[in-house]
Amino acid sequence: MQILDNFLYLLIEGEPDSPEVAFINRVIGNLINQALLPKINYKVQEIGGSGNFNAIGKLIYPKSKLHQIIPIIAISDRDFRTQEKINEMALKPDSDFLKKNSKSVKIIYWSRHEWENFLLEETETIANLLNQIPTKRLQSKPFRRNTTNSLTKAQLDEWLIQYFQSSIMEELLECLRFRFRERTNLRLHLDKPTSLSLLDMEIWFRNQIFSKARESRVNIFNLKHMFQNKVQENFWQLYINNPKELDFQQAKIFFRGKEALNSLCKQAIQYLSIEKLSAEIFCKELLLPELERNTNSMIVQEIGAMLKPYFEQTANFPGIK
Repeated sequence: MQILDNFLYLLIEGEPDSPEVAFINRVIGNLINQALLPKINYKVQEIGGSGNFNAIGKLIYPKSKLHQIIPIIAISDRDFRTQEKINEMALKPDSDFLKKNSKSVKIIYWSRHEWENFLLEETETIANLLNQIPTKRLQSKPFRRNTTNSLTKAQLDEWLIQYFQSSIMEELLECLRFRFRERTNLRLHLDKPTSLSLLDMEIWFRNQIFSKARESRVNIFNLKHMFQNKVQENFWQLYINNPKELDFQQAKIFFRGKEALNSLCKQAIQYLSIEKLSAEIFCKELLLPELERNTNSMIVQEIGAMLKPYFEQTANFPGIK
């Protein structure tokens, strides 16, 4: 890995061919061209999983003058982290990340579960793009066989609400699995249950605590009340008992966006009988290129707001042009 001196390094989760890597690069370039971000040298570096952040950081720190005074920045999914955990990282001074012999990257979190959650606000754009798919067969390009149906923002939002209402127990499960990994420092993982009924999940969780305790080097029995504590929280208690009361906006922020977006796009593509187009290709080749040019799109605004303090800080570093 070649380390570029006086470049601001932005580490992100993902692989080289992940759509968000190229997308973030293009958005930053557009924001610089429109003078919404200072013009600096920067490098967006994909690193696989977030567990690799500090390992990559250790390769960069010794060879970068800039990162002797500015921490390497890592952009991470919020996942099911609490706001307290996120604030804890945000409030740390830069000096904490630059301590001699113990340098670490500064992690900044998307304000939603993951970057795909911002695309859930773009149902009007999604509808318009899919409605424009030609009905004529053109070589290997997508086309739609259904010439009578058309999509609207309201319809896509309704499908999304229905998806979230039917996914509450699955989201609760993933929240529990995430919080468990977090509390055990990523060493232990809960297996998936065979049933998502509340009673079965309670039994499953209790059995998992006893099972995982045999693998653990530390006592984890203090986590045995995690399930009951979680389902008694107002947020989960209300929605488990009354799915129709689910706050749509909260779901778009805190539930998993990747799965929701994929489900929504698949349903829309099927509704229009579009051939030769998958949900993944639609997002990568049609939706993201459309959004990157729009400074009013929520994800572009999020990227600009997240990075502006660090771009400004870099621009004021001596020797940076």
